[in-house]
Amino acid sequence: MGRLRGSRILIVEDEYLIARNLSRTFEKVGARVLGPVASIAQAIPHLGKADAAVLDINLDGTPVFPLADILHQNHTPFVFFSGCAEIVIPDRFRFISALPKPNGIREIIASLVSTYDRPGTDSTRDEGEDVTALVPSLRLAARLLITDDAAADRLVERTLEHAITHVDDKPADASRLEWLLSALEDMRLNDGRSVLN
Repeated sequence: MGRLRGSRILIVEDEYLIARNLSRTFEKVGARVLGPVASIAQAIPHLGKADAAVLDINLDGTPVFPLADILHQNHTPFVFFSGCAEIVIPDRFRFISALPKPNGIREIIASLVSTYDRPGTDSTRDEGEDVTALVPSLRLAARLLITDDAAADRLVERTLEHAITHVDDKPADASRLEWLLSALEDMRLNDGRSVLN
């Protein structure tokens, strides 16, 4: 459990009581909770900040797998936690722990801690990475926020143009992904109408 102390854990769970209990327990072991959030759209601003995540598979009828794809692409450890036994987990996530509710928090923490020992889960993972390697994650995040694919691609383009002209404004304590996802969300909120046209 000590491995989680100081870590930022994103909790994506649409059942209030479960989300609250998960949050309290992670805080007790010294982790910082991001959220909890109940939808993919609410989770996106936290993606670049998360060191690990707990994902409910079914968010009010919406599968969480697109969000899991972004976490996986960026080597962020996560576990699935769900009460839906009938949902089939895609084969690309066959190595990800999937715990059924109401499994105990100890099992969730143990599964998360074990993911830290896998290759590619270093917390400094994107410091040597080219920004172009993050484009697929930005594109997927934009398409989760905007259903029109062409508009989502325009949003990514504008975000990258903004990043190029404001590269000196990147906070030193923010990862590249965190900074770009934050810029993407700002662009969507501020320029949403022009992106959609």
